[in-house]
Amino acid sequence: MWRPDDPQGGESLKIRWEIVPFTRGKVLDIGCGPVKPFEHFIGLDNNADAGLFGIQARPNIWIKDARDLAQFASAQYDSVFSSHLLEHIEYADVPAALKEWWRLIKVGGYLVLYLPDEDQYPKVGETHANPDHKWNVNFDRVLQAMRKIGGWDLIEFQKRDQGQEYSLFFVFRKIHGDKQRQGWKTPKPEKTVAVIRYGAFGDLMQASSIFAGLKAQGYHVTLYSTLPGAAVIENDPNIDQVILQDKDQVPNHELGAFWKYIGQKYDRVVNLSESVEGTLLALPGRIQHGWHPMLRHRMLDHNYLEFQHDIAQVPHKPQIRFFASDDEKKWARRERAKMGTFTVLWVLAGSSVHKTWPYVDNVVAALMQAHPGIHVVFCGGPVEKMLEAGWENEPRVHKTCGVWSIRETLAFLDQADAVIGPETGVLNAASCLSIPKIVFLSHSTHQNLTRDWVNVYPLAAETLTCKGRGENEAPACHQLHYSWDNCNREEAGVASCQAAIPADRVTDILNVILDAHFKKAA
Repeated sequence: MWRPDDPQGGESLKIRWEIVPFTRGKVLDIGCGPVKPFEHFIGLDNNADAGLFGIQARPNIWIKDARDLAQFASAQYDSVFSSHLLEHIEYADVPAALKEWWRLIKVGGYLVLYLPDEDQYPKVGETHANPDHKWNVNFDRVLQAMRKIGGWDLIEFQKRDQGQEYSLFFVFRKIHGDKQRQGWKTPKPEKTVAVIRYGAFGDLMQASSIFAGLKAQGYHVTLYSTLPGAAVIENDPNIDQVILQDKDQVPNHELGAFWKYIGQKYDRVVNLSESVEGTLLALPGRIQHGWHPMLRHRMLDHNYLEFQHDIAQVPHKPQIRFFASDDEKKWARRERAKMGTFTVLWVLAGSSVHKTWPYVDNVVAALMQAHPGIHVVFCGGPVEKMLEAGWENEPRVHKTCGVWSIRETLAFLDQADAVIGPETGVLNAASCLSIPKIVFLSHSTHQNLTRDWVNVYPLAAETLTCKGRGENEAPACHQLHYSWDNCNREEAGVASCQAAIPADRVTDILNVILDAHFKKAA
């Protein structure tokens, strides 16, 4: 309930954590006033409050009238947010104003409204009422105005009456057609858990084991994550809802407050942030990064996946799995049909500077000569295209870097006969599959990463002197590397720990895999 002696203004800040799921991308904040909930919002205001109340607006763009936004193109914004503005417009003009705001939103985008509730705030003309309010806001009147607009789904409605809030909260999602729904009325699940996992492809693939474990315990699972990492779990049946955040949408220093807030919305929260990076892999600038290699190894040589299972309080039963769609499976089968009797999926590099093995060409050339039926699929992002150079005229080498998406690459795992590469999302996705795997370990040990993998050949530098391992004092550095500042770079441009894994070791393992494959086929 509103109280006259409560602090006034700053209404949008009261709702900022609640609007995070609906305000990614390009967001217009109409009537932003002196402060926006988040910096990425594009604030619009006409500074009317300066004359009425002496409150100076600080918009990104000055406008004359919120009912006329002709300078903004249609369907170009992911969200329109407005806090405590609509009640300042004559109710007869509200449908037209909302239609104008609606015009700006992409299909699938959101109109987010936060408005004073007539049950909790003085009505027009009453003592202490805002003298500029033109109408009293309630649920029915907002929906009546929205009825004159096209297709929407009211996916969220809340009567906000805790603490110093006295408002109504609406989220309308723009949909194709003219149907108008009220999805917010759908019964809420009884047993809920939020899993927080930001990160790269490998981080989300490891987390798929956690989702499966929580689902087995009967939870409705909501994942808070970021792109591009979350692309790999789009089809996971163990996740009931995904709430995506843009990078730094919630500033890092405020994540703690955001996580505390969402913790009130679920029965449990499983926060996997820094469950590997920052805890079992030392971050630059953190105290662990500068520890003696032997100490770092003793403290950090624990299994990544088991630790995440412990955090989630689910039994350590590795269930890492990528779920391809039916169309992706059909596509993968068509691609495989173009290839030979034995096909190797070879991941050329990972997301960090130390995740590139330098002898790929040597091994592939030897394979091509010894086994005419072998095909090799190089995979990776656009940056890895340079590593495919020299194989343009070999039809048995398929150069897919920057061509196949990450989901297509992962879908192809079921069709490949072996997979090779550094510590990456693709290798993590294959960890529980029967396909033979050769993994080039770098900053992790077998205990950290591959201990529980199926049919795996983990390779690491057996002896090495480098900044992270010291005088061969530890089998891995257990450090994250974003540059070469703390990692030994060889003349070939790769990390010492990768250069120290010999090509003939990989060739020998491949020959074992090939022999087993063709004996089974026979």
